[in-house]
Amino acid sequence: MLKKRAFTCSICRASCPLLKYSITPLANDFTSHSHLSTNPNSIPSKPKSHFPNPPHAKLPHLLLEKSKVGFDKLDDALFLFDQMLHLKPLPNVINFNQLLAALVKMKQYAVAVSMFRIICVQNIPVDIFTLNTTINCFCHLNRLDYAFSLLAAIIKRGFLSDVVTYTTLIRGLISQDNPMEAQLLFTNLIRFQVIQPNVVTYTTIIDGLCKRGHPSVAVKLFKYMDKKGCKPNTVTYTTIIDCLCKFRLVDQALALLRQMTQKSIMPNVRTYNSLIKGMCDFNRWQDVNGLLREMDTSNISHDVHTFNILVDAYGKEGMIEDAEYVIELMIQRGHCPNVVTYNSLMDGYCLRGEVDEALTVLQTMKTRRLEPDTFSYNILINGYCKKLKVDRAIDLFQQLPSEGLTPTIETYSTILQGFFRTGRHVEARRFF
Repeated sequence: MLKKRAFTCSICRASCPLLKYSITPLANDFTSHSHLSTNPNSIPSKPKSHFPNPPHAKLPHLLLEKSKVGFDKLDDALFLFDQMLHLKPLPNVINFNQLLAALVKMKQYAVAVSMFRIICVQNIPVDIFTLNTTINCFCHLNRLDYAFSLLAAIIKRGFLSDVVTYTTLIRGLISQDNPMEAQLLFTNLIRFQVIQPNVVTYTTIIDGLCKRGHPSVAVKLFKYMDKKGCKPNTVTYTTIIDCLCKFRLVDQALALLRQMTQKSIMPNVRTYNSLIKGMCDFNRWQDVNGLLREMDTSNISHDVHTFNILVDAYGKEGMIEDAEYVIELMIQRGHCPNVVTYNSLMDGYCLRGEVDEALTVLQTMKTRRLEPDTFSYNILINGYCKKLKVDRAIDLFQQLPSEGLTPTIETYSTILQGFFRTGRHVEARRFF
């Protein structure tokens, strides 16, 4: 059985339990074996055993079934892989793919890459799913150079890279803050008709454009995909709506919601949360209430984030009674307020100058076994400094270490401003 020992992979620089198997250079390992064909069911030559005491040859079918839904322990996956390597004949490539997919679900990307290399070294055939999974792992490990190297190896060996391959690479480029390269790759795929992008491909690019602050380009691509016959789904619409709301284009976002319903594409709670947040930013309470009613009519349950948006919006407007009512309603509907909820309420009290009431909210959090964060204390410190009660702010500042919290630049800056407002320049300099 494979022993779980840690080492630093020469490719991913991450901890990996498969000590004996270096994964450098993976692309060369892949291309150097003639067994790699497009036939996933071909049986390779007998692999050499790397284990002095091979386990019994009977495959643990329960573990194999477990690989379809995921493992609780990494050791179980390694044990299954060990047993699979010694079966005669070897299991189908589908079984190895399921195991790799299970490792991805566990976020054991470095282990999956190492396993893929062992599969190659052992002359076990692979298919495009195996290769796509490995590319995905490289992207998660921030090694796009090896992901693209494996793409080149796929093409060289005669495999047909598919839409999943390129969508994974595009997502990897975006996650590494290379949106222009992702857009260029996407454009070339369409121009040279390498693949027919699907809704996931388009949504991936749209999401990347939105996150990098290009809402107009994202909307153009959104319209283009619909024109090309690729129908946007709920995730696509929600991504665009969220982006438009963040850029304060709420009327366009609301129009897209109407378009969704007309096309019988069901919005979800995230869709409504984005719109509610956008409307709250403009104090369009009538639209907010209308959206909340639509959610109830469509049997879309409000989640914690929905309530937190409302508490924050009411708090910023000084409508504390409404914010407290929302929290009561939240509890009645079976949702537990979290630190974000109470921070928003505290901020609302402080904006009204009722800092002592905000401090009471902090005590309520502790009573309900919620641990305040540094932001919770920053709200109170800022509130007391604005009330010129700097000594009270200092007391809260000194509590942070005992709460296991570290002051931020904002914490220090707020107290410095408090000293200067009260004319305590010498203390401000000493504190600085």
